[in-house]
Amino acid sequence: MHARTVPAAALGLSGARSWLLHGDLPPVPRLAIVGSRAASRSLLVGVPAAVAAAGVRGHAVVSGGARGVDAAVHRAALAEGVPQLAILPCGPDSLYPPEHASLFAAIATAPGSGLLFAQPPGAGRSRGMFSSRNALVVSAASALLVVEAQLRSGSWGTGQQALHKQVPTAAIAASSGCAALIAAGARALSAGVDVGTWLDELAVGAPPPVLAWPTELAWLAAALLRAGPGGLGLDDLDDLDDPGAACAALLTAEFAGLVVESPPGRYHVRR
Repeated sequence: MHARTVPAAALGLSGARSWLLHGDLPPVPRLAIVGSRAASRSLLVGVPAAVAAAGVRGHAVVSGGARGVDAAVHRAALAEGVPQLAILPCGPDSLYPPEHASLFAAIATAPGSGLLFAQPPGAGRSRGMFSSRNALVVSAASALLVVEAQLRSGSWGTGQQALHKQVPTAAIAASSGCAALIAAGARALSAGVDVGTWLDELAVGAPPPVLAWPTELAWLAAALLRAGPGGLGLDDLDDLDDPGAACAALLTAEFAGLVVESPPGRYHVRR
C-alpha cells in the first residue's frame, strides 16, 4: 500500500489544502453511491447491480465507508473489480467504523482503488467529521445515487449538497429522505430500474423522460402545478368538489410513479 497526498483540484475543490490517500485515486467519471447505515434488505440487494452498471460504463464508484449501503457498495466493487474510492470520516490512525478495517485494507490494495481520509492523523472524533466526509463525497463525484435515506439524515444531506452544487443526482423512490430529494429535483428511480439507463442518459446529455399523465388525471396534474413548490397537501383536497375522489386519484398517481409524498401528507410531481 502506498500513501500520498491529493490536492484539492483532484477532488473538484479549490484552495491549497490536500488530503491523505492510501492506494490510488480512481479517475473520473465517478459515481458516488450512498445510503442508510440501517439499510433495508430489499434495497441492499440492488446495490451490486448498480455498481456493476457503473463499472461496465467506465465509472469508478465512491462511497463513505459506513455500515449499511456504503459497505455494500465497497464489497460489490471489490467483487466486480470496479475501481473505487472510500472516503472515510476519520484519520488514518483511527479507522471508523473499526470493524471495517479488513474491508478498508482490501480497498487500499485493490487495482485503481484507494482510501481518502477526511481528517489528518491525530484528529479526534467529532460530529463534524461526518459532514466533512459527505462534502468530499459530493466533490469527488461526477454523479450521485442515494439508495436510501431518512429525512435530515447524513445521506439526505449529501443528496441536498449534490443538488445545490448541480451534481447529477438520482434517488431510489422508497424512503422519506429520497422522496424529499426527488421533490427537490433528483431523478427518481425505482428499485428495479437499471441505474445504467440513467448513466447512459447522462453520458449523451439526454433530458430525463417526461412521465405521461393519463387523461383522467390531467386535473390532478394541473392542481399540483398550481400548488407550486410547496406541493399539494391532503388538507387541500377538502377545497375540491369531491375530496374522496381526489384522494383516490392521488393514490393512483403515486402507485403509477407520477407523484412522490414528501413530507408526509404533501405530494409533488415526480421528476
